[in-house]
Order: sequence, then C-alpha cells, then structure tokens
Amino acid sequence: MLRKSRDLVFHYILERRAIETPDKPFLVMRNRALSYSEANAAINRLSVGFAAEGVVKGDRVLVMMPSGIDHILVWQALCKLGALMVPVNDAYQGRMLANQVADADARMAVIASRFLDRWRDPVAGVRVPETVAVYGGAGGEAPVGAAVLIDFADLARGDGSNPPPAVDYVDPAAILYTSGTTGPSKGVLYGHAHAHATAAPLAAHLGPDDVFYMFLPMFHTGLPHAFGTVLISGGTLAIREKFSTSEFWNDVRHFGATSTLLISTMPAYLTSAAPDPRDRDNGLRTIFMTPLLKDIDAFKERFGCRRVISLFNMTEASTPLITGVDLVDAQSCGRPRPGISARIVDAYDEEVAPGVTGELVLRSDDPWQFNLGYWRNPEKTAEAWRNQWLHTGDLVMRDAAGNFYFKDRLKDAIRRRGENISSFELESEVKAHPAVAECAAVAVPSPMGEDEVKVVVSLFPGATLDAQALIDFLVPRLPAYMVPRYVEFRDELPKTPTGKIQKMSLRADGIAVAWDREAAAAPRGEGLGPT
Repeated sequence: MLRKSRDLVFHYILERRAIETPDKPFLVMRNRALSYSEANAAINRLSVGFAAEGVVKGDRVLVMMPSGIDHILVWQALCKLGALMVPVNDAYQGRMLANQVADADARMAVIASRFLDRWRDPVAGVRVPETVAVYGGAGGEAPVGAAVLIDFADLARGDGSNPPPAVDYVDPAAILYTSGTTGPSKGVLYGHAHAHATAAPLAAHLGPDDVFYMFLPMFHTGLPHAFGTVLISGGTLAIREKFSTSEFWNDVRHFGATSTLLISTMPAYLTSAAPDPRDRDNGLRTIFMTPLLKDIDAFKERFGCRRVISLFNMTEASTPLITGVDLVDAQSCGRPRPGISARIVDAYDEEVAPGVTGELVLRSDDPWQFNLGYWRNPEKTAEAWRNQWLHTGDLVMRDAAGNFYFKDRLKDAIRRRGENISSFELESEVKAHPAVAECAAVAVPSPMGEDEVKVVVSLFPGATLDAQALIDFLVPRLPAYMVPRYVEFRDELPKTPTGKIQKMSLRADGIAVAWDREAAAAPRGEGLGPT
C-alpha cells in the first residue's frame, strides 16, 4: 500500500479513528447512532458479505437506497474491497434508470424495496446485475430478468475486524453521474484522493467537537463533502434523509449541530419562513453556503451565525475555489485553494484579463485530486482535459484582487440584440423579489435572429405575483437589454435528479404559454416591430 493512502483514503482514516476515539459518536440519526468503532465494524461485516457474493476489486455495484447511515456503510464496505459504488438517484425511472444500469454494467445492486417496481419493466432488455440485495426486506418476484434476490440484512457477516488493505489513494472509489443539464449524464470516475481533496478544505474550518448536519442526497458529491469533512476533522455527522425547511432548526437543536452545508435555494427557503423568537437559539457556528444569499448580512444577523463560507465545486473537481470567513462581498465564490491553479480563458484557451468573463479551467499541483475521467467515454474525457487543463464549462470572472465570480454555465449564456446576458445574473435579480422561490432564464428563438429571453418562475407557497408586476420590479434593476420579454409561472421547475433546473426542457417548451411583454405593451391592432 502506498504511504499516502493511510492519510487520503477515508476507510483507512476511519480505521485509525476507531482505535483513537472508539466510543465517540460518528454517524447519528433520529432513530439510530453509531460510534467510530461501531461504524468501522459494521462496514467490515458488510465488506465480508459483498465479497461472499463475488464482488471483487474493480466491480461496480449499483446502489439505489435512501440517504442515511446504511448508505454510507455500503459505500465504505465496497471501498474496502476496491469495488466502485454507482449510486442511483432515487427519482430515476424508465429510460434514465435503464441508461445508467446499462452504462454501469454492474455485478450487483443494492435496491430499497420501495424502489423495486421501477426495476422491472423499465429496464427490460438491459443486462442487469446477477444479484440484488433488497434493502428493507426481500420478497416477491425478481426485479428484472434472472437476478437473484437476497436480503440486505444477510450481507452483514464476519467478526467486524479490519480486512487486509486492498486499495491505494490512486484508485477509484465510485462512479458519480453528472446532472446532464446540457446533455446525457456522464459517469465521473471518482477517486479516493479526489474524495479527500473535496472534503479537506471544509474540514480545515472544523474540529472534533463539531457536529455537521447533513441532509443532501447521497447519490452525488454531497456525500464525500459531508462524510469526509467529519471524518477528517474527527467530529460527528448528523443525518436527515432529505432537507426540510420546517424541521431544519428543530434538527439543528436536537443534534446540537454546529455546522452544515446549504446549497441552491435552501438559504432562501430558510429566510422566507416567518420570523421565530427562537431563530437565534441554535448552535450553528460555521455554515458553508453556495451560492451566497444576496443579503448574507441579514441572514447572519437573523440566525446568529457569523462564520459563513462560500465555495465552488463540481463533480469532476475537488472544491477548487473557497472563501474565508471574511467574505469580500455577497457574490464571490472565493479564490483557488492552496495547490490549485485556476485560469479564465477564451474559446481558444487563451487567458483573459481580470474583469473579463471566460471559461474557468483548473489544474492541481498534487496528482489524483481531480476526476479520473468519464466512465467508458474517452471522447468526453479528452474534450474536458484538452490542453491539459480541466475545462469546467462554467463562465467565471476574476477581479483585479484575485476573487472569482461565477457568471453562468457556458451553454446557458444568452445573446440578445448584440449583448451577452448572464442567465445567472438575471436570475439573481428575479429571485430578489420576495415572492420568488426559484427561477430560470433561458433563450428562446427571436424572429429578428439571436435570442429572446424567457424567465420561468415559481413562487413561495402562499405568495402572489403577476408578470407585469415582476417586470415593473426588474426594469429599474436591470439594463434594458436584460429585461425579459417572456414570463412563465409554474408551480415547480423541472429538475435533474441532482436538483438542478433542466434548462433544456424549458427552452424546448418555447413560448406557447408564456406572457409576452411586448404584446402586452402594443396598442390593440398593431404588430410588434423591433425595439
């Protein structure tokens, strides 16, 4: 085993923690808790069970089960064998499920009983795993083909002792599928050193007395972020299966949580809730938040949390940008962490000047800290790593002081009447309206060429807003060329299985049901000319 593996591979760190602090609470939920030594022993017993079912180093194992303690135990048990967990989003069904099953070509699967129905007809014709461990109890017909069903509970075997080391930090630990917002999902080969490098920048802000509250789905990088952060810092991981606005602060108090990671619209939902006399009655000391709320100071004041840190990450990288606790403003996603080189480049990979928006490309001084390529997709791997830099597909700007600012996804940018529009910046202004919970800005075809702008909006429960009122709100806040022509309201925006808005779908839907600002402004009987 390579020397660095002891320090960079999660399950080796856990084995050490199990000796140093055996009785310290490690994984806790409302109805269950495991100490460091108990978690390590449980992982070892599962590892024996997987090996008995024929799983060996390099095998893929599909995992479709709820987020929780057992999900973590399964991942780490497979890691001890050198096998790769392939987590499946619990929203997948039909074609999306079949595509991932076919692509992973797995030896085995662990499937929660409540998801079994999706594994029957939708994956017909796809080669399926030989064995399926049913989480929550086996029974009934085989989910697909001739797969043998076993009870997940029967996998726990052996005496819980540590197996001989089987992996090094250079080996892959999982295949994590991307969201597929601009195309089909790709399987990212996610290595052990990559997982450690993702969590270490967060762990540097915590210690063994911290309790990290985790509610992100465990089928994406939220798992290594939270699990690794706690493991490296020696703290405790408190887990809820899914994020809940109404239960968030109750859980924080119940678990004694001191830290958490808030993403996407989660901070906005917390601030939209009615003020409560207990808002500041919580132990949160450090919140990682991406992106930052526009009025981050108000958030800090209301909830009494002064240490807010922002960051930039993607499945293919490992927290390359992060702020300190002293935020420069409410927009920057930070600076490159030590050991990371970050450039902003044009379409020819030439570096642009500060203040100019371009694509973010990355390198790591230490090897193995980024992804190991896309699973069975050498063409996309070569495209992403052209000129020996990882191309993120994100439009970013760096100011003269070296702070980085996310602007948009490269393929989401809009060009309207000679001006480039950042959909991210437009969306930020739309979301500044107190009634708006979520929104997406997309390009739709214009009869004059280039693009017109459509915003699709969902409101907070109980809120009301009409299209003209939204435009009136935006006009004094935006350049004229950014003011949307079309506005569409929906109860909920379409999402990828990792919670990202499916802009491809919104673009494809066109303007059939959208409110048209120019049509509303035109006198009756007049046509609409260029403006």
